[in-house]
Amino acid sequence: MTYRFGELRLDDPQEGPLRVQGDGYAAAGELVTLIVSPDVHRLLGMSDDEVAGASEIDRRYREALRGIYASGEWRPPHVDPAALPARQEVESAVERLLGAGRTTRLRGLSWRVRGGDALLDEDVADVLSLTQDQRRQVTAAAEQNEQENARVLAQVSAVRGRGAGRTSDSSGLQAAAMRADDAGHARLLALLTPDQRERFTQLREGGS
Repeated sequence: MTYRFGELRLDDPQEGPLRVQGDGYAAAGELVTLIVSPDVHRLLGMSDDEVAGASEIDRRYREALRGIYASGEWRPPHVDPAALPARQEVESAVERLLGAGRTTRLRGLSWRVRGGDALLDEDVADVLSLTQDQRRQVTAAAEQNEQENARVLAQVSAVRGRGAGRTSDSSGLQAAAMRADDAGHARLLALLTPDQRERFTQLREGGS
């Protein structure tokens, strides 16, 4: 699930109610968005010092992306090779902060929240034995999903500009974004073989 530019609320099958924010730096469910969610702090039993450390990881990540895109065109960071070092540093920093066990739990939660977008993660791609061609197709499909999400957001913004009610705007944005996410998830899963889809389902459900 790629929900971006707003709050995502869901009931995770293993962790229960969860709220997490997505924005132009990271989609909801990426590690850097999970570690600053109060619900995740509670789920992982994070101390005050760990919460402060998570905020610092988030700050450094955003600072790195601002540097990357300061003089160039913005691209969705999760499909942009230029952003990969910053994303990898988040992974390393989270493991240093939380330890291997809680990071593994957090990574599994990320896969469940993000759905098909988790196929962009190297560890998922390796476990599923995605071919190089499949990896290229996954990246291309993820970029197509981002374009569709941007189109949906532009439509909602246009409705707001015509003076629609705030409540209907919010519910309309949520519904449109979720439909776009569902379609994008299906587009990505269609790139997998039946065996890979079954294995991916097992990963998202906490299987090994």
